Amino acid sequence: MNTPNKYTFYFISFFFLTKIYAQPPTLSLEIYQTGLTRPTNIQSAGDSRLFVSEIGGKIKIIQNNSILSTPFLDISSKVEDTQWAGINSFAFHPNYAENGRFYVLYIRKPDNVVQLSQFRKSVGNANLADTTETRLLTIPHVLNIGHRGGAICFGADGYLYISTGDDADGGRGTVGDPFNNAQNLSKLFGKVLRIDVNANNNTYAIPASNPYQMPNDGIRDEIWARGLRNPWRMSFDRSTGDLWIGDNGQDGWEEIDFLAKDAPSGANFGWRCYEGNHRYLQPVCEDSISMTFPLHEYAGFTNNGGAGRSVIGGFVYRGQQFPAMYGHYIYADYISGNFWALRRNPNGGYQNAAQSISLSSPVTFGEDWQGELYTASFSNGNIYKIKAQNCPSSITLTSFDPITSNNTFNASNSINATNAIANAINVTYTAGNSVELKPGFTAAQGSVFSAKIGTCPTAP
Repeated sequence: MNTPNKYTFYFISFFFLTKIYAQPPTLSLEIYQTGLTRPTNIQSAGDSRLFVSEIGGKIKIIQNNSILSTPFLDISSKVEDTQWAGINSFAFHPNYAENGRFYVLYIRKPDNVVQLSQFRKSVGNANLADTTETRLLTIPHVLNIGHRGGAICFGADGYLYISTGDDADGGRGTVGDPFNNAQNLSKLFGKVLRIDVNANNNTYAIPASNPYQMPNDGIRDEIWARGLRNPWRMSFDRSTGDLWIGDNGQDGWEEIDFLAKDAPSGANFGWRCYEGNHRYLQPVCEDSISMTFPLHEYAGFTNNGGAGRSVIGGFVYRGQQFPAMYGHYIYADYISGNFWALRRNPNGGYQNAAQSISLSSPVTFGEDWQGELYTASFSNGNIYKIKAQNCPSSITLTSFDPITSNNTFNASNSINATNAIANAINVTYTAGNSVELKPGFTAAQGSVFSAKIGTCPTAP
């Protein structure tokens, strides 16, 4: 165990157990805000406000438990809409507090293309955007109802990542991706794109580490990964930098894709050669050894009696209020309304815990500035805060659970920690019977951590 220069032990009880099983969280939903119309995305600008986009072309602000009457941005006149052709996603620049820049991915009228544009907040009014639009990237689609994907988010490298659909209509019983767009490197469909929006305010640059940059090779340099069908939502783990993608399947399988922060660019997630882990089409396809198969799959429409068929990718919880959720990836299914909590194991494998809660058409997830999680119903317009028991019987923190901000972990029975306290922060472990800091636990220089034997505090 690495010993920091500064640390505090209140009381530590060490028990060397052969194996400890982490208790999965028990999730619940609490209405956070009502009154939105077909919400599609939830974002934080690094403060106490929540920003929510509506498919019809508005981004609204929730502040002090109410929706501000004036939208932050209104581009209703620019979007196609007709149910899904509007604002799909938006993202604030990592330096938004200084440069005021944010990005919107929407379906543009009248030509029905996917438009990525840059906007800025208004000078002198933090709750209002300047409507001046700088168009950065336009992706034409052949089909008016084709999969467009629809997530944008910034990675720890400061680059903007964009997920795109395969441009197929996705009809049940039809052949998926009939033009093989997701594998075609000359097209932007069915991909994750990565661009550098810091190079110039009116355009973008290609990061030097993007995989396809040979001159005159016929490959779009923006492509960072391929082989996706309809990656509606993706996110980065705010503590590790890992990428998680929820990719909607065709008929048989829904999948959760994962790439570690240090994974090389150029990943191929398999579609349409594979749907999930299963051969789909193209008997002549790249060797499967070159594919990045899903971390997790679950039975889709034709394999579950039509009960679920549209995975909605979520986030890894890194907040402070619900220690039972820490390190769990929370995701849902749009059709069934079911939720799950998935947790990776350092020695391989994972646990995937089905939850008893359900929601009508959960369409997206979002984090606030402190890492607390929210979800939205497309049909009823409500925003919900995702909660869990605040005093689980046990907590297991692994090497996949670095702690990067002040935090407190409470358990009624035991805490088992092999994680890293990654910054000079304050962390407290409190458990009723034992706190075990095992080999692998480290604390950064300047951090102050406490291990206590005691009861969980009363929930607020």
